Amino acid sequence: MAEYFLSMNQLVRLDENLPNLAPPEDPEVVRLIRSARGVVMPRGVSPKRYRQITSMARDWFPNLDIRFAYPGKTSQSLLFRRLRIRHPRTIVYPHPEGLMHAEYYGLPLEYPFVVKGDTGGGGSAVFPVTCRRELVTALHQLPAQDPLLIQQWVEHGGMDLRVVVIGAKVMSYFRVGGGDFYNNVCRGASIRREIFPELQEAGKAAVTSFCQLTGLNLAGFDLMFPDCGPPVFIEINYGFGRKGLGGTPGFRHLFREAVDLWTQGIPYPVTVF
Repeated sequence: MAEYFLSMNQLVRLDENLPNLAPPEDPEVVRLIRSARGVVMPRGVSPKRYRQITSMARDWFPNLDIRFAYPGKTSQSLLFRRLRIRHPRTIVYPHPEGLMHAEYYGLPLEYPFVVKGDTGGGGSAVFPVTCRRELVTALHQLPAQDPLLIQQWVEHGGMDLRVVVIGAKVMSYFRVGGGDFYNNVCRGASIRREIFPELQEAGKAAVTSFCQLTGLNLAGFDLMFPDCGPPVFIEINYGFGRKGLGGTPGFRHLFREAVDLWTQGIPYPVTVF
């Protein structure tokens, strides 16, 4: 059989195609995966299924190795530190009770700072904290047994930069909040693609370097610019919103374009398209 690309993603049709839930232990599925030049991953692939497929595939898209090696916001902070990526000073605690115990003896960060749960999107597990009372209120809203972190307060001027990477495609836009702490679009922030083009270029360049270093090629990055230095990486979002990409149709178009570039040997951002 001639070399072929295999899709296990219903959004993309390639030379060979399998359903999203095709069982990886099925001999025919195994044969198709192992013989393919590359495999497009199923939508919403789980860590277990990702490992099953990548253990057999020669190449795959998207590459989510870093996502599953460093799950959650607490692990992301470790990744940033290991790669020497500029990010806010961060201290991780095993659970909310551990943070409250540490607060009794004095925290390494002064108020104000930011409390973040390990999971949760749209700012649902992120809390600005200016005093002990607000800290207690925030901790009561987080899972009692999950890790969490406190993070240095970054003056963001009421906005942050979202950089989205889909394969070799890189897009960016500022999210401008309504004057409060949160800049999430789902909380009413506006999308501004035209402002501060020089900062957008700097942000896209920083994210491109990160992706080339780690292999990650499907994620949304939140960056801030508190000074004249390099952009500050705040966090990586894997379930990122699509409003700034033209909604679901826009995302699907970009994903298809990224798959086409990947089959041509361009899996990661090498420049800004």
